[in-house]
Amino acid sequence: MVGLAPRAAELADGLRAIVPCYTGADEPTIRLLALVLARVEAASEFVVREGWFLPGGEGELQPVLRALSGWENTAARLCDRLGLTPTSRAQLGLDLVRARGVLEEDLAAGRVAWMRRAAGEDGAGA
Repeated sequence: MVGLAPRAAELADGLRAIVPCYTGADEPTIRLLALVLARVEAASEFVVREGWFLPGGEGELQPVLRALSGWENTAARLCDRLGLTPTSRAQLGLDLVRARGVLEEDLAAGRVAWMRRAAGEDGAGA
C-alpha cells in the first residue's frame, strides 16, 4: 500500500499558496483536498501500471476506476469551495465587490448625516 500522507502534505503546501484569501479556517478543506488529490494520483498510477481492465480478458474494468471517478468529483467540489476554479473566483470577486459597494454606501450615508449635523440641518434643533 502506498503511503499517501507524504504526498498529501506536499500537495497541501502547494494548495495553501494558491488559495485566494487563505486563512487557517481553510486548513481542513485544504488537507482533505490534498488527500483526495493524492488518492487520485495513486489510483491513476495504478491504472497506468495495471491497465484499465482486470486480467483475464473478460472486459471488466478495474474496480478502482469507480472510486477514482468519485474522488475526482470530490476534488472538483473542494476546488470550487476553495476558490480554485474560474467560476468560484469570479463569485468571490463579485462578493467582494458587493461588500465594498455596501461599505461605500454606508460611508457616504454617514458623511451626509455628519455634514447635515454640522450644518445644523439634522432637524434636532429646528
